[in-house]
Amino acid sequence: MPRSSDSRTRMVAAAARLFRAQGYPATGWRQVAAEAEAPWGSQAHHFPGGKQQLGVEAISRSGAGFERAIRAAFAGVHPADAVRLWVRAASAELSASGWRDGCPVATVALETAHSSDVLADACAEALGSWRAALAEALTSHGMPESEAASLAALMLAAIEGALIMARAERAVTPLELVGDELAALLRARIGEHL
Repeated sequence: MPRSSDSRTRMVAAAARLFRAQGYPATGWRQVAAEAEAPWGSQAHHFPGGKQQLGVEAISRSGAGFERAIRAAFAGVHPADAVRLWVRAASAELSASGWRDGCPVATVALETAHSSDVLADACAEALGSWRAALAEALTSHGMPESEAASLAALMLAAIEGALIMARAERAVTPLELVGDELAALLRARIGEHL
């Protein structure tokens, strides 16, 4: 029989996948338990703070995972090349999911920021960590911190917006266009310096 902590971990991972695909309000406890292959009573045992506790933990998990992915993608390559890789990977994943799996945090942020301070804070923390990772990648290429911070915000906002447009249009074109523009901007701002 699986250990209790395994059940908890599986529930957080399942919730993260479900929130990404269908959002927070549409995801119910029974669906999370079934997806995680966890006993029904697990939700009360592991998440005494209710669905918001599960939501915060799922967002934190998704946020940390995506931050690691950003840092890995931008390590040792020109940021323009990293953006192109990011856009290609996002396009392939979104298309393969039938336009269901966009950003692992944006869906929850769009649905709950107005109604839950706790979930809004978790989303803001995740997005902030991504922005910081992007800014650090830019400063590692010689860009001053103040410029890197604003350009990182632009990059993240552009990719997030392109993901929403791609889901709505059911086409990767918005992501490709944004990727091309960001890559050109990064080449102009940073040059070829590694």
